[in-house]
Amino acid sequence: MPCNDITDTLKILLDNDDRLVKYALRKKTCGGEVGRKSLIGRWAKGRPAREIISASLDTVLAAHPTTSDVREFMVIKHFLAVKAGLEILLGVTSGGSKDYCKVASVEHGPDGILLVADLSVQGMTEEIRACGHCSNCAPLPGKI
Repeated sequence: MPCNDITDTLKILLDNDDRLVKYALRKKTCGGEVGRKSLIGRWAKGRPAREIISASLDTVLAAHPTTSDVREFMVIKHFLAVKAGLEILLGVTSGGSKDYCKVASVEHGPDGILLVADLSVQGMTEEIRACGHCSNCAPLPGKI
C-alpha cells in the first residue's frame, strides 16, 4: 500500500444482540490511529446498533464537547464511520464498491460479528462537507 493512500480501516465488533462492543478507526497504510482509535467509544459502547444509526450528529457532538475545529471534525468523522459500518451490518447499505465504506471482511464468532471495512477519506469528506457542521464549510447554528 503506497504511503499516499489515505484510506482508513474501520473495525466494529457487535455482540449477538446487535450492541456495539468496540470499534477502531485507523489508517490503512500504517495502522496509526485517526485522532484516537475509538474517539466516540465511551458514548457508543453498549448501545444498540439501530440507536447509533438513528442518533443525530448534534447528540454525538453534545456528548463530545469540542474546543477546536480539528477535534469537532474528528468526532464527526468517527461517528460517520461507525454509522456507515453499522448500516452495512444491519443491511441498510451494501458496503459495495460504489460506497465510501467498503466491506473487507465479516466474521461471526462466539463474541459476535466483526466487520472490517475500508473507508474512502474522499467520500467521507464529501459527507462531512454536506452535513453543515464543519465550521470551515458552514457555521453551526448559534455560531458566527
